[in-house]
Amino acid sequence: MKRIYFILCIALLFAACKKEDQSAKLMDEYQALDDRISEELKTVDVPEVADSIIDAYIDEAFALQQALPGSEAAYAILKEIYYLLDMERKQQAFAILDAEGIESHDLQRYFDAFQAEQLTMAGMPYTDFTAFTKDGEAVALSSLVDKQDFLLVDFWASWCGPCRRLMPGLKELAAKFGDKLAIVSVSVDEDAEAWQKTVEDLGLTWLQLRDTNDEGSKTYGITAIPHTVLINRKGIILAHNPEHEQVAAIINQ
Repeated sequence: MKRIYFILCIALLFAACKKEDQSAKLMDEYQALDDRISEELKTVDVPEVADSIIDAYIDEAFALQQALPGSEAAYAILKEIYYLLDMERKQQAFAILDAEGIESHDLQRYFDAFQAEQLTMAGMPYTDFTAFTKDGEAVALSSLVDKQDFLLVDFWASWCGPCRRLMPGLKELAAKFGDKLAIVSVSVDEDAEAWQKTVEDLGLTWLQLRDTNDEGSKTYGITAIPHTVLINRKGIILAHNPEHEQVAAIINQ
């Protein structure tokens, strides 16, 4: 009996060591992929070509993440590529991990964001949250949703270049569809003075709020800005990050 137990232990140890070796090999492959893509992107100045390279990178990296469920590589690679994955792939990525491992590998905040994204996808009812004016007045999203036909919630920050570049387009939407579309910008700035100065410098005239406790960001699973959410009068989420032309097309339907 002892001999059988000993043989079983050896077999389990061998299997564990083999899985560790496979996991290490996957990490080496991922690092090689990451290095190769980084070098390729340095030589590209055409956005469409860069997008194609990044798409290929996502495909290959995701395949490596899926190759050995529950391994160290599965956790580590997901942490590197999470922000590049669509909802379907995020779901598949977490499906091969366990709850204890997610927490021990410092992936809990990613998983929480993923769950929030699921609850606030296009077609779902909006989820309420509260943000604050420059004077500290609390404003609930629910107090804005049914005031006009559409509400565009813009998560941004003063230090975010892409966010600032979106503002002229938002101004055009506000000017063209002000009778149907309300806009509220929700800043994730920690520096209230920088937030207010940027609002003034950019001449932003619609409602400006600050997400002082990250309630809004966490509610909608927002891990990168700029991020916009379009909601209709009935409180249904129509789109995340729609192009300005898409917003106009939806309003004109």
